[in-house]
Amino acid sequence: MSFDHDVLARRLDHCHTDTDITEQMKTAIILGSNSDIAQGLRPLLDADGWRVDGWRRGEQIWTPQWDLIIVALGRVAPVGWWHEQDGDDWESTMESNLFLPIRLLRALWPYRKPDAAVCWLAGSNPNMIMDGYSAYNVSKMAALKAVEQLDHESPNCKIFALGPGIVLTKIHEQSKGWFNPKLRAAREAGKSTPIARIYECLKWCLEQPKEVIGGRNICVSDPWDGPRWMEFVEDADLYKLRRVEQ
Repeated sequence: MSFDHDVLARRLDHCHTDTDITEQMKTAIILGSNSDIAQGLRPLLDADGWRVDGWRRGEQIWTPQWDLIIVALGRVAPVGWWHEQDGDDWESTMESNLFLPIRLLRALWPYRKPDAAVCWLAGSNPNMIMDGYSAYNVSKMAALKAVEQLDHESPNCKIFALGPGIVLTKIHEQSKGWFNPKLRAAREAGKSTPIARIYECLKWCLEQPKEVIGGRNICVSDPWDGPRWMEFVEDADLYKLRRVEQ
């Protein structure tokens, strides 16, 4: 995996020849731009007037100041019983789903614009225990806690997670040979969260103030576009990792 901190952190100088339109465009950076969800979101962002830059493994990027980062990096494999997994493979999932995104965010952090936002794509309900998905679930749950912690420490930027639900993309090929009843049911029923619905949820999240959305894991299936949205304001623990107490 190639990661050149100096190249990544280099700021693009604005030339005097830039047009007013370009200067007024908001900039979104998609980390993991090769993913199917990222490729689906990009034309929707383009259509709404965003300038979209991408980064994927093996590439080096240099970037202008940014308004939005979408973390679309992700890995499911290895799949199988945790005690039978190769340690390096298991830890590489932690690297992909947790450590690498934080490393990239840290490098890009100095170039954020005022009131910037970070959207971290969550897993398809890693809160639920599933046989064989220890590396995936542990890394994704750690990422959700990282979202809350980083948001708490970032007063001028809202950081939130967005759970797309099951989207039938190539990432699920990593589950081949392992029985996943939830994934199988979705495939048989042809149920896959539409990219357009994910984008609607993303836009809603971006419109909300930090105190409403910051640190939370918003799922596309949540009532974010209905009359219950005020619950986000009234319950500071809603859609965050908490210990249930009696």
